Amino acid sequence: MALFFLNKKRDYTDVEVVKGLQCRNVVIEEWFFEKARRYFDSSFNEIFFDADRKQEVFQTAFIKLWTEIENKKIRIVDDALCRQQTDLQYEPMRCSLTTFLMAFAKTEHREMMRNVREEYCEEVFGNSTYSNGTAVAEEYDDIEELKNRIVDECIQEISSGCAEILTLFYYEGKSLDEIMEIRKEKNSSKNGLKSAKNKCMTTLKERVTEKLRNYNI
Repeated sequence: MALFFLNKKRDYTDVEVVKGLQCRNVVIEEWFFEKARRYFDSSFNEIFFDADRKQEVFQTAFIKLWTEIENKKIRIVDDALCRQQTDLQYEPMRCSLTTFLMAFAKTEHREMMRNVREEYCEEVFGNSTYSNGTAVAEEYDDIEELKNRIVDECIQEISSGCAEILTLFYYEGKSLDEIMEIRKEKNSSKNGLKSAKNKCMTTLKERVTEKLRNYNI
């Protein structure tokens, strides 16, 4: 009976977690990893994308948090959870470790979506390069700004079905399986959805090419 109680899992406070991680306590390390993973899953469950991207965001955020603890940017001062500020002084943290983890996760998610958008534009425009025409030089300092605007305009012009598929896939980063679930009444098979996505991208490219002519580029 005594052995049972000794082996029974318990919860740890954030103060105990930080002390445990800095002392390389394996039990606390494993416990906090599982707690952080469950919290992340429940918080991000309705937000986005395929399992691989979700796992990538979690791992990156967790490593950032772990590194702050390991490097003692987060430490215990007078039995309080504190974080080092830009002036190198330590101030009490106003949130839990898991909440702080989510701040890292949200930043990583935004960065990932920015990269997805860039990849989207690259696929739309291909490897072609465009010189700045007079109209572009007058209105835009950055050719990338114009490209993004053109893509946004063209998405509004294509069919609502195509707009939905491309937005879900490229802007929200959802997998084909997830899009199938969302559009289950509109797409009967994964291959059919993939074919529809490719046709939509072709249509979008044609619209973009046509609009580029209006900007003399």
